[in-house]
Amino acid sequence: MIITVLGAGHGGQAMAADLSLAGHQVRLAAVPEHSTNIKLLNVFGGIVSEGVTSSGAEPGFAKLDMITTDVEGALRGAEVIMVVVPAFGQDVYMDYIIKYGESGQIVVFNPGKFASLVFANKLTQNSRKNDFLFGETSCLLYAAKTKGIGHVNIKVVKSALPFAAFPSHNTASVLWRLLDIFPQLTPSFNVLETSLNDPGMIIHPVSTLMNMSRIEHMGPYRTSYYDISPSVGRIMEAVDSERVEIARVLCYETMSFLQVAELMYKIKAASVYEAEIQVTAHKVQMAPDSLTHRYVSEDIPFGLVAVSNFGDILGIDTPAIDAMINIASIANQTDYRETGRNLKSLGIDGLSKEELLRHVTEWK
Repeated sequence: MIITVLGAGHGGQAMAADLSLAGHQVRLAAVPEHSTNIKLLNVFGGIVSEGVTSSGAEPGFAKLDMITTDVEGALRGAEVIMVVVPAFGQDVYMDYIIKYGESGQIVVFNPGKFASLVFANKLTQNSRKNDFLFGETSCLLYAAKTKGIGHVNIKVVKSALPFAAFPSHNTASVLWRLLDIFPQLTPSFNVLETSLNDPGMIIHPVSTLMNMSRIEHMGPYRTSYYDISPSVGRIMEAVDSERVEIARVLCYETMSFLQVAELMYKIKAASVYEAEIQVTAHKVQMAPDSLTHRYVSEDIPFGLVAVSNFGDILGIDTPAIDAMINIASIANQTDYRETGRNLKSLGIDGLSKEELLRHVTEWK
């Protein structure tokens, strides 16, 4: 299968290498303003992957068919387009796909962060509503980090990863084709379910904001299990309980952060704190270098802001979520409610609960 991976960061390099080792024709592309990794990778012609693979193939050197900043060329003739960038970098790739993408291509946002709603809105505005099959995953399939130029370590491949198409009546047909790439994908009810069940928006911003003093004094430092403590775990549980209450109304199936961790990492625990300290992939890692790291600048405006807005539609109070948004906005001197994925940017401003559910199911 011909697959274009858009984004050459940790996740994009991991996915490109993994898919190449599985036998697919893989193109890795990034926009010219993010060309540093592309230029370096072109010297090697591929990526050295270590750790594990999603297909069971032997890790090693993965030769790529194309490594380029010519996004238009990378899109040409691709069967599947994997967008693997933080949510704040998704819009530029959406615009490229809308301008240069070909009818019938499958587009997957890894992870979603409500990207399918934004993409649907853009497609409608550009008269390309019926040209693509698209959807999103709840998070990235891998826990992976680059280890220098052209070298990536895939520490963990999740055993199950929720996926939904937009509109949701396309999920079965899209998933049928994607299972040839990633058999770990499992169907979700709709793209509200995939985005609302994203575990990153719970663990990332809470752990970062609760450790902000240490981060600002020390910069990036070696951590264990996100430096979680029992009290930080309880704050995560409070934020998560509000998310779950909203998701129970909008989604067919809702999992708590604890349930997601148990499913993805095959563990059992009585609390978020107890669960997190069992995830071996999180045992040794580096803290964010600042509060503008994507753990805040992505998961707050592109995750929790949208959840809070859904709470407004449903009449559900979200004091713990709002506290995280307010703390992050004050600390970074940015109004994340204004700059984030609010109801207007998602294209659903003014919709009732019933209209919202029809929108993600039927898109009429």
